[in-house]
Amino acid sequence: MSTDPLERADSPSEREAILGILADQIREIDDRLDDEVDPNDLEAQRMQVKWTRTLGYLAGQYRKLMKDTDIDELEEDVELLETVAGLDE
Repeated sequence: MSTDPLERADSPSEREAILGILADQIREIDDRLDDEVDPNDLEAQRMQVKWTRTLGYLAGQYRKLMKDTDIDELEEDVELLETVAGLDE
């Protein structure tokens, strides 16, 4: 069993909560990256690279959860179509 909280986001409300947290963190890191970095400050450049990698990771996790949401919505649409067409028997 996975301990990744994103893997356990089974219900839509859990997923929405995690998406909100990820979106907030992505915005915060993006704002931090907007600050100019002194080209002579090697440590600041290293931190900028680390924050950029973190931003990429969080964006990927956000995308995965959105994909899961899209799949759930498609499944609901298929169930509705099957019910309307009388195929759910």
